[in-house]
Amino acid sequence: MKKKILISSMTTVFFALIILTSFFVLLSNVQQIRDTKNELRNFNLLISKLDNLEILKKQDFTDIKINNITVRFKLLNENGNIIYNTENEYGSSYKDNKEFQEALEKGEGSATKYNEDGNLNLIYYATKINENKIVVSSVPIDMSKTLQNKNIKYCIGIIMVVMFLSISLYLKLIKMIIKPIKDLESVTHKMANGDYKIRVKVSSKDEIGNLGESFNNMADQLQMKIYEIVDKQNRIESILRSMESGVIAVDNDNVVISINPYAERIFGIRRNIVGKSVIEYISDYDINTFLEEDYEIDKEIKILRPVERDLKIKKSNIINGIDIIGKVITIQDITDIKKLELMRTQFVANVSHELKTPLTSIKGFAETLRYVKDDETREKFLNIIDKEAERLSRLISDILVLSNIESNVSSQNEEFLPKPIIEDSINMVRKIANNKKINLIFKDDNQELILGDKDKFYQLTLNLVENAIKYSDNNSSVQVMSYSKERYYYLEVIDNGIGIPKEDLPRIFERFYRVDKSRKKGGTGLGLAIVKHIVKTFNGDIEVKSTLGKGSTFKVKIKYI
Repeated sequence: MKKKILISSMTTVFFALIILTSFFVLLSNVQQIRDTKNELRNFNLLISKLDNLEILKKQDFTDIKINNITVRFKLLNENGNIIYNTENEYGSSYKDNKEFQEALEKGEGSATKYNEDGNLNLIYYATKINENKIVVSSVPIDMSKTLQNKNIKYCIGIIMVVMFLSISLYLKLIKMIIKPIKDLESVTHKMANGDYKIRVKVSSKDEIGNLGESFNNMADQLQMKIYEIVDKQNRIESILRSMESGVIAVDNDNVVISINPYAERIFGIRRNIVGKSVIEYISDYDINTFLEEDYEIDKEIKILRPVERDLKIKKSNIINGIDIIGKVITIQDITDIKKLELMRTQFVANVSHELKTPLTSIKGFAETLRYVKDDETREKFLNIIDKEAERLSRLISDILVLSNIESNVSSQNEEFLPKPIIEDSINMVRKIANNKKINLIFKDDNQELILGDKDKFYQLTLNLVENAIKYSDNNSSVQVMSYSKERYYYLEVIDNGIGIPKEDLPRIFERFYRVDKSRKKGGTGLGLAIVKHIVKTFNGDIEVKSTLGKGSTFKVKIKYI
């Protein structure tokens, strides 16, 4: 820009100098013609003062010069005929010449004529001496040589001074214009690279200063808007990151605009896929079909990779004005919900089945009793009805206990020593152990208090010890150990009974699941499920180790508060 301004300015100055020089030459020529005419007039007046014009013919006029050029004189009569000519030329008539006609009418006249070669000007001046005589003086002037004489050096000097001053002035002016623009360019570049705090220094009140102030105002507004956008973007990203639902935004070509971490975890995406096609990274046919179709807005889909999941997905359009520019897909993982629904269905079916069996027995034997006359048979049937009723009561009781624990009904938590609770539960089942000649061994090495519900801890211990006795052979032993280690409390129930098959170990804490499929032991299938839920209320954990035919070990681990 600096170069363009300098070239344009110097071109303007150059043409201005040409025009000024032309006017100077023109004015110089005009002035020279005027001065020459005045000198010729004076010469004519001097000649007219002569007393005897005959002397004119004898006079030597070679010394009369203008600009070092000899002046020519002619003496004409009233008809324009030459009486005398310093160049000794006669015969021609000046009757029709302009200067002659003016001299006859006004007493004097002048004219400028070009020579035959077109360069040399001849200036004529005619003065009327008397009624019969007119003197005409003339001198040639070369107009093209006006600037080649003494004025040429002044013209060149003026041109050089004007050019120097013009260049200096324009360089200063260019600096005044370019420097603020360069500063503005530098600030704009830094702002484009992310420095939104930088501003232009305004040092003048002219148009460039106003431009700088306008730019600073624009930068203030831009910075404020960017802060607002960044703040909104951060809020949206924080919300998306904390959502327990997947969100994917794509454009009309299914190129990812935004994706939150939950969606990346669901589909096993471990890299940034913004700006890439979502179909390349989610290779599920049902989902890709769902994205392409317009009539479906929600759907339940099962995916197999990276982990088998049940998903509920919805989509809605992203609208900018009246144009649809993309879609937002929300993904909800309903795997656990599906499992809960399945568990609820299975639970209802299991409860119905477990209740139906004793009720059927009770009803059947009760109806049979109407027709039984034998007291011994009647007593036998009544014992069966009593046993089934007790089983039914125990089943209902266990269901209520489990329901109470799962519903997180608030209980009275307190610090207590486990030893007395364990002793009470052992004493409760000692009669059963004695009947099977099972040796109950209790070892306590714990002096720390634990926090929780004593009644639930009693039920936990009772279920574990009762199960150990129930599934142990006669003349065996059951060992109960209570101890503390590294800020944890441990309760272990060890038996050397029938053990648990390896394939059944992962399911023994499920409701109504029995290792003894024949139900010979008479359990409800809810005892260990109750135990596991009680352990959770203590923020603890339970693990099982068992070898078929050698026995089982149940270990409860509870952290001290």
